[in-house]
Amino acid sequence: MKGSIRTLTVACGLAALAVATQAQSFEGTIEFTKTTGPVVTNYKYYVKGDHVRIEELSARGNVQGIMLVDNRDRTVTALSPDRKLFMDVPNMRLPKDFKAEVKKTTEMKDIAGYKCEKWTVKSPSEDRLLTYWVAQDAFDFFIPMLETLNRKDEQALFFLKIDGAKGVFPMLGVEQKADGSEVSRLEVTKVGRGAQKPELFQVPAGFTKFERN
Repeated sequence: MKGSIRTLTVACGLAALAVATQAQSFEGTIEFTKTTGPVVTNYKYYVKGDHVRIEELSARGNVQGIMLVDNRDRTVTALSPDRKLFMDVPNMRLPKDFKAEVKKTTEMKDIAGYKCEKWTVKSPSEDRLLTYWVAQDAFDFFIPMLETLNRKDEQALFFLKIDGAKGVFPMLGVEQKADGSEVSRLEVTKVGRGAQKPELFQVPAGFTKFERN
């Protein structure tokens, strides 16, 4: 009897640990490509808590530019690795307001090791249809990051129109006009969970602050 109770206790403990691990906010890296017409750009996110490091990579994998995003303080810092400069990026753009129809379907697709669900956001006034294939893995950084960056591109603006999107990440996002022609595509190629070094999210020693005139 005691053995059965001990076994049950251990099993319950392991189950609780598994749930806690699954619920823990994502920490790791996400690699993806952005295609706009004939132009393909590679990016890599490093994520740790409220901090995100965004690297833009060349075709050869060299880092061309870096942005350090602090979702808690809502700040963005741009780094130039070649020139060893950094600059604070002001967030002065007013949010764009438009009406959109959001639809969450039950269609599923496997992308980058995740089961992804199809969501669409449509706005006739903007002549756009955005199709997202989203995965759930406690990607709690993503929406705060979009709000902090305050980008004007439709991939970001349309995703922020979705209610109940906390913790999901679009493994594939396709932007189309009403006539079906494709405008842009964001596609994740690799996701890796794992601890990230704090110094990745800090301005490196030896970098000089660039001051605008």
